[in-house]
Amino acid sequence: MVRVRRRGAAIGTLVLCAWLGLTACTPGEATPTPTPTGFTSEEEAFAAAEATYRAYVDALNRVDLSDPATFEDVYAWTTGDALDGEKRSLTEMRAEGWTVSGGTRVMHIEADVAQSFVARGTVVLRACSDVSAVSVVDAGGNSVVSPDRPAIQAVEIELTEVASSELGWLISDLRGADFECSGS
Repeated sequence: MVRVRRRGAAIGTLVLCAWLGLTACTPGEATPTPTPTGFTSEEEAFAAAEATYRAYVDALNRVDLSDPATFEDVYAWTTGDALDGEKRSLTEMRAEGWTVSGGTRVMHIEADVAQSFVARGTVVLRACSDVSAVSVVDAGGNSVVSPDRPAIQAVEIELTEVASSELGWLISDLRGADFECSGS
């Protein structure tokens, strides 16, 4: 089906060039049709989605639970269920007097092409992150991190195309995943 569309686009370009009598038109160089946010290829869209997830993790690493103004950068990279979840989680942790220290390090990100529909404005990424340096303690100084927490965590990230977003994507869902993460 892709081959038919490409061939049809190339034929359409040739017909248009012949009709207009333009000499600058060359066969096979059809201009990509950008998505609403301007992505002209899946590679470009996936790169922007990856940059969005990395910016979100950077924002999380800067959160100071005693200062709700630091939550805004996290909220800026999320939408829908992910935004609602972040608001609820950060607000509850602040109310409980928790403190977060350390940071998450993204080790690997890849596009889940089978679940992504760039043409319809949805991308799914699979990421492995090292959370071993992240510590969360309650108001009494006791750790609230499960002793069974794996140091390397697999996460599936769904992003929705949003024209008003800085990079064209916002995270709409985050969920733990069961794929294997290597220790690299």
